[in-house]
This record gives sequence, structure tokens and C-alpha cells, in this order.
Amino acid sequence: MMKYSLCTIKWWTVLLVLWLFIFPNIGFAQREIKPCQQEPAFIKTLGYDPLWTALSTSEKTYIGISLIAFEKKVGQSAPTAQTPKLEIYQHPSWKTAGYLSTISFDRFGNVYTVPAPLISMLYNRTEKLNTIYKIDANNGEMNEWINLPFVAKPSSQNPYGLLGINYDCQDHFLVASTVSGSDRYNERGIIYLINPITKKMTDSIKNFDAMGLGFGIDELNKKRLYYGSARTGNIFSVVVNQKGKIEKKTIRKELSLEGYGPRGDDKARKIKFNGNQLLVNGTAFNYNLQAASEKPETLYTFTWLAKEKKWGLINYN
Repeated sequence: MMKYSLCTIKWWTVLLVLWLFIFPNIGFAQREIKPCQQEPAFIKTLGYDPLWTALSTSEKTYIGISLIAFEKKVGQSAPTAQTPKLEIYQHPSWKTAGYLSTISFDRFGNVYTVPAPLISMLYNRTEKLNTIYKIDANNGEMNEWINLPFVAKPSSQNPYGLLGINYDCQDHFLVASTVSGSDRYNERGIIYLINPITKKMTDSIKNFDAMGLGFGIDELNKKRLYYGSARTGNIFSVVVNQKGKIEKKTIRKELSLEGYGPRGDDKARKIKFNGNQLLVNGTAFNYNLQAASEKPETLYTFTWLAKEKKWGLINYN
């Protein structure tokens, strides 16, 4: 194993700083943060193979969240989109919050999810649409984790509260976005950064309706929060420091989905990195209740073009 002296490390640091100072337009490709999420321990406790299971909020006949066990195939190490479902399991607590949407895991295997009414408000309580739920990694029980404040209660013009949630694997913060209180003419949404240990909100971006959320490293090696507008196809980013503070002066537009795909007006529902590629799940969103089958999604794959300092679309499907 190679060993480096402190002096050597300092010289490399000085050279890197000089390089970026002399050539400010040359940087790294934007890229993913090393994944840290763990599979919940309760999956094995229940007798399932974590590699052949998945948590889902999209099962048509199941309210809440479900654990899907897939049929193992010889020669495959993990299920694919075509792999048959063998069994569906639900802890009794998993359907108490009504319909749910986005799922995010932390480094301990805990699961965080947010409510999302479907077709009607019958199964989702209005006063809980700004509540983040947590499934304990060990016993699999779901409980209310934190109730975020409402700017205004959901209405017929906007029946939604929380839309997005994601976990920061570098400094271990949770980000969540709500659109509660927004209407056709007023954008009152808030993006919250939360310390998952203390449950304290460390910072926020106000008056912005966001849906897709993700973390990555930019071309200057800084961690950024990437967030997609629920009103347009635009995706923005901002530097977030180690203390969970948002450096708002660094907000910039990364790209737009406008004009792309089969619909041309997709919003970013999910944002994630895969190596140096930015993957965006785009879907139609108009602040009204629809069945999941009426919300087709398109996966867009982008790569960072260093010379042009912009994202280039590779493909979509």
C-alpha cells in the first residue's frame, strides 16, 4: 500500500488550487456522490432476499407502501423490469397514511416516504400531507417522523403537500419539498434541509415549487442540491455546505426538459446521478389528482459537456 507524507498531500492541494486558478474553465465532470444507502434489516428478518425485493408505492391494488419479492432467475443477480412478482408483503402500519409516493433510504437502512393523494382525497388526510413518514430499519414499523409547517392548507386548486424527498450521502442530511399553499398565481413551495438525527431544519429555499430532488458533485468538486420545478421543465442546483446551509448565491439553472420527450412539457419527478450521467424521470404534472396509469414517465439521460459547460441529452425512453 502506498503511503503519502503530509507534505506531499499539501503540495498536491496547492497544485490543484493553482491549476483551477490558472485554468478556471477547466474542471471535473459533474458526478454522483458515492452511494451510502443500506437495505433495511427487516427484509432479511422477514425471510426475504434483499437482492430480490423492492419497496414500491405504485402497486395498483395496494394503498401505501409494499415490499415486492421477485421470482429468482437462474443466471441473474437481480430482478429486471420483466421479472415476475412472487409475493407482496405489507406491514399493517404501511397503509395507515394512505397513498404514498417517493421513497428514500438512509445509511442505516431506515426508509423515508411522503404522502401523495391519488384520484381523490379519500385515503389521505389533508392535515397529514406535509408529514414525512419513517419505516424503522429493524422492525419495519412505519410512524410519523416529522410534520412540516403549512403555508396554507391544500385546496381544490392544489391538493398536494410534500412532493419530493432525498438523502444526502456525503454529509447526511435529508431534503424534502412541499408545494402546500401554492396556487395558479402564487408559488409558495418550500425546500427544507433537515438533520435526520436531531430532526432540526438547517436551511430552506422559499417560494419555489420543487418535485424532483437529488444530490451530486459539480465540476468544481462542490456538493450541490439539484431540484426540478413542479411548474416548468427547468432543473436548478445550489451548493450546500457541510453544515446543511444553502449557499443561495450559487443557485443556477442546469437544464430544461421543455421540448424534449413525447409530451414536450415534462417536469422532473426524480433526479439522480449514475457515475457522470444525470438521470431525470420526467412526467406531466398540473397540480390535479390523477391515477398513476395516467402519469406516464420518460427517463432522460444527460451528460456534462465540459467545454460548453452545459448538459447534453444522450437519449430518452
